[in-house]
Amino acid sequence: MYKISELTVADYLTKMSVCDFPGPAAGSAAATAVAMAAALLEMSCDGSLRKNGANPLLTESIALGAEIRKAGLILADTDMTAYGQVIVAAKNKANDREAYEAAMKDATEPFIEILRHCHSLLDQIEKVIKGSFSRVLGDLVGGAYLAEAAAVASKSGIEVNLMLISDEDYKTRYQTEAVTLYQACADRKAKILAQVFSPPPKFIHPDAKAVLDFWFDPQHQPFWFAKNDTFDLAIRAKFYDHWRDGCNGLLSDWRDTIEGRLAEIILLDQFSRNLNRDDQKAFAQDGMALILAQEAIRHPDFIQLPQEQQRFVLMPLMHSESAGIHQAALPLFEALGDPPTQAYEIMHKQIIDQFGHYPHRNEVLKRASTPEEIEFLKQPGSSF
Repeated sequence: MYKISELTVADYLTKMSVCDFPGPAAGSAAATAVAMAAALLEMSCDGSLRKNGANPLLTESIALGAEIRKAGLILADTDMTAYGQVIVAAKNKANDREAYEAAMKDATEPFIEILRHCHSLLDQIEKVIKGSFSRVLGDLVGGAYLAEAAAVASKSGIEVNLMLISDEDYKTRYQTEAVTLYQACADRKAKILAQVFSPPPKFIHPDAKAVLDFWFDPQHQPFWFAKNDTFDLAIRAKFYDHWRDGCNGLLSDWRDTIEGRLAEIILLDQFSRNLNRDDQKAFAQDGMALILAQEAIRHPDFIQLPQEQQRFVLMPLMHSESAGIHQAALPLFEALGDPPTQAYEIMHKQIIDQFGHYPHRNEVLKRASTPEEIEFLKQPGSSF
């Protein structure tokens, strides 16, 4: 009986391609794959050591890789032997069911061992990948894919074998372990790929961050919807130049992040009102703020914003004098999950549905008020 470790790769593949028993098959292939993945871990860690110098974790990983590489080749031979025993036992299955059952269990053992090694290997790759030399990252990713593929093959091999075994306790135990180990392997591979291929984090523009830090400072929140000269003067002192740049469309570099988009919306939608009390310029940027809000709502990171920040992305919709915009806004305010804000939007929509605009803006915008609007403005809560 030959040993797989003593064959050339070409001879090994030739023997696998022929249906002779005993010979290598799926279990041997999975064991060889995990041995190759282990060798890639060793090589990658060796490369990082040469580049970056001594590192106990890399040294430990090389030792683990060597151990799994050797164990994988032994398991390839073990699987080949066990598979041959199954073929022999199957011929006398009707007369000696117990021997066949024992042979099937022996053939299942290598698969579960391969799965355990796959898990250990992927766990180690996850530990080392963050600090590894950039030129070996592809090899580590390749090793992760090989190890996960070996885990898939082993899990499938176990499931097929268990279909032919009648011992229910044995089946339950190995099925549970196989599923648990494979899921752990898949999770670790996903984390490895995320470390390598996730896009670099985007940084909020410092001026945009300053706007958000100021606006969402708890001591400033009582003045969000109240007239306060001190608060308005603080906004003018800190952010007038940014507001002017925003009015001229000069803040596009803020829009690299959803937070930067929010800051620009606050500048144009909220600060415009603080900086231009009782002046039509308070509403001059509402159209631009509305466009920015519509884009921000569709941004994939919008849902990641805290509820309070999402609220101010939606505010330009509430400020709009378009009935169509308010119709589209209703489900967005409902999804926000803030009943008081939703109720406030409903009040705004009712006014727009009744008058087509906000009567309380008429004087500032030099619009004539109808008798119905004049009567409406006498009511409490008619102005915002």
